[in-house]
Amino acid sequence: MSKPLVILDHLRTGYFSETVLSDVNLEIYPDDFIGIIGPNGGGKTTLIKAILGLLPLFAGSVSFPTGKPKTGYLPQATQIDKSFPITVKELVASGLPSKSKWFHHLSANQKEKINHMINDAGLSGVTSKPIGELSGGQLQKALLCRALIDKPNLLILDEPNTHVDKHFEKELYTWLKALNSEMAILLVSHDIGTISPLVKTIACVNGTLHYHPSNQLSEEILKVYNCPVDVIAHGPVPHRVLKVHDHD
Repeated sequence: MSKPLVILDHLRTGYFSETVLSDVNLEIYPDDFIGIIGPNGGGKTTLIKAILGLLPLFAGSVSFPTGKPKTGYLPQATQIDKSFPITVKELVASGLPSKSKWFHHLSANQKEKINHMINDAGLSGVTSKPIGELSGGQLQKALLCRALIDKPNLLILDEPNTHVDKHFEKELYTWLKALNSEMAILLVSHDIGTISPLVKTIACVNGTLHYHPSNQLSEEILKVYNCPVDVIAHGPVPHRVLKVHDHD
């Protein structure tokens, strides 16, 4: 069995002096595809920031048994400043570990690599467009290209389907399923019904982390895990399963 890429051991972290997550334990393996679910404010993004080394640890540790993995990160759409004057190809180029990340300063091989990825993502028609002129789906594709351009072995995505249409969402999930043969993936989502057929395992984050070694969760298990998220049922008519009402 391969060694884990990342080990979180009794992790406690948060912002300033406020603890958001405590006693978090998780091992991430090279072929993992983990869906991270939980309520708003439960600590999903905090978990990601801790793994990325963007937050101080109050207790516990984040370790990398085989060396720090090369990591690609796609943040929430709300964290992106669409008014920043940068084109699609410049955005993708910023994911390279080059000292000069401006496209016109890159080598011919680097430029070819960027153009090839942009074409594969279906963005060849907007290569020189400022990111502020892109649709939600186009921007997410460009950001994903940026996350993948340096060929990471760990890909982290924070709610990538926010502000995008269903066509892009389906395309994105097909893309991620193929990528999982090459890298471990952590996917943060608020919709367990959508991601459960895609991911391999599920981690529920709500002040701490409960790991479920399967992609199937019932409402009963979510209650045990203290994970108040919606259970969505998919069928001929899209619908949400609601709790039974008590009547006096």
